[in-house]
Amino acid sequence: MITAKVETRSLAISHDYAEKWQQVLDLLARIVSIPSALIMQVQPPRIKVFLSSHSADNPYEEDEMADLGTGLYCETVMTSRSELTVPNALSDPDWCDNPDIKLGMISYMGMPLIWPNQDVFGTICVLDRTENAYTPTYKQLLAQFRGMVERDLRQIYNDKARAQEDALLRADEAERVRREFELLRAGEQKALRALRESEERWHFALEGAGDGVWDWNIANGDIFFSPRCQQLLGLTRSAEIGDFKLWQTGIHPDDLPTVLADLASYLRQPQGSFVTEHRFQKEQDWIWLLGRGMVVSHDAQGQPLRMIGTYSDISLRKEAEWELQQLNSHLEERVASRTAELKKAMHQISIAEKQTALARMVAGMAHELNTPIGNILLCSSQIQADVDGITRADAEKLLSRKGLQDFLQKAGETCELLQRNSEQAGDLIGRFKQIAVDQLDQPKRVFSPGQVIAQLLKALVPPEHHPHLQVELQAPSHLMIENYPSALEQLVSHLVANSLTHGFEERGQGTISISISQSLGNITLRYEDDGKGIAPELHGKVFDPFFTTRMGQGGVGLGLAMVHNIVQVILKGEIRLESEPGHHTAFIITFPASAA
Repeated sequence: MITAKVETRSLAISHDYAEKWQQVLDLLARIVSIPSALIMQVQPPRIKVFLSSHSADNPYEEDEMADLGTGLYCETVMTSRSELTVPNALSDPDWCDNPDIKLGMISYMGMPLIWPNQDVFGTICVLDRTENAYTPTYKQLLAQFRGMVERDLRQIYNDKARAQEDALLRADEAERVRREFELLRAGEQKALRALRESEERWHFALEGAGDGVWDWNIANGDIFFSPRCQQLLGLTRSAEIGDFKLWQTGIHPDDLPTVLADLASYLRQPQGSFVTEHRFQKEQDWIWLLGRGMVVSHDAQGQPLRMIGTYSDISLRKEAEWELQQLNSHLEERVASRTAELKKAMHQISIAEKQTALARMVAGMAHELNTPIGNILLCSSQIQADVDGITRADAEKLLSRKGLQDFLQKAGETCELLQRNSEQAGDLIGRFKQIAVDQLDQPKRVFSPGQVIAQLLKALVPPEHHPHLQVELQAPSHLMIENYPSALEQLVSHLVANSLTHGFEERGQGTISISISQSLGNITLRYEDDGKGIAPELHGKVFDPFFTTRMGQGGVGLGLAMVHNIVQVILKGEIRLESEPGHHTAFIITFPASAA
């Protein structure tokens, strides 16, 4: 038996396979919720991005090349021929210098793709910009997709191997025919006719029609099967299916009407090739066959007399299509189930976050009010004790003028302290109340936001009091909106106070930039300072009531909480924080130009 050696580097991936793999990558990226899902192909001394998921924020482009020997994730997977998971390359000394970190990809999960002859095709992998340990479910899903791709690689490899084997067999057959022709050249006409039929039969095989050759005499119904075709159909003797009627009995009953109808239609107008796919009984099993054929001779009236064709076993392809169909149907159910679980989990997380925020807010309020209220209680107790003492002295006729004067002086000092702490407690309660306010005393009106903010900045940061602070304002002079000017004033006041207290606390100088623009009925206000910035781990806390990094230094932690409340409750907008520690902090606020 002739065995062909297949060179896998020269094997081409058809468009149909590539399109199917692309759909798998896009689905994989959506399920795992990552920006990049790739199929990589090794082309020493480089590796190529063969396919890349069409997902947002994916930095890898199709056909992009990278050098091997540079510490790539995929190179390790191909070398070890085993899967690799890197949850966070930044914290892993073995991976902290790999090239993918430059693209922001710090987590990785990949598996090797192997040809049937154990050559390495490349890898299938997913990458994420954040730390990701990849659950066992995701690993199992990637393994299933890998198995599907390797089944396709096996089909491509086997098709190429069969084609090469056919080429070798056809070459042998052609040589045999040539020798037979030379031996029979001077023979009788019958031998010449037999040789001509053999040449026609094997000429079609030389055209690469398929695996097994069949020859059908349409006039008398006889069918000839080549040895390879007999093996394909499970025939041990050539006479088992000797005519067209017997051949029909092997076709699956569900497929037979379609096959006969298509064949009759082709024979009425025998142009081009006839193609059919159907099931055929091989011993006790059913196999899928791809049949191709064409009419090679006609009678004097133009009616077809002879038809030659091939049979190919496509059972593996049909099995893969069925498995993919089942996988797609189950994936929809699993995605729906997973979505429901995620919604339930997010609801529980939301409840927990609200309870945590409420507890933190109550604890902060209690902490801030504890000092003034404690002082008030102390002062009231002291006044009560002093009044009791002066009353006893008066009742016992022991009250002197100096004692009365001391009492009055001490009572005055105590009342002053009492008033100061009462005012401090009232101020705290007032600011706490502002967090829950849903409207302002000042009604909405039409005004120029640029003019309102410009006048406010003159009062907040006068140059004579802040000589080292530069304030920049960019706002269209013609822009007019119908909204609450006092809300905008309070918003900017709190942001400026936050910059002065936190952004510039260490150097006492800097720049504040404010820009206002309008698009599609919405106003965008960008407030930015070049102060010390905010650490990434604090971004989710800065808008919480009573959260402050200056606890015990005069910071209450209500400024940005009131900013968040004004934006969402009063202006009906959204606020987003951008900050880079040591460089800048920016608040991007978007709200309707006309308040509802």
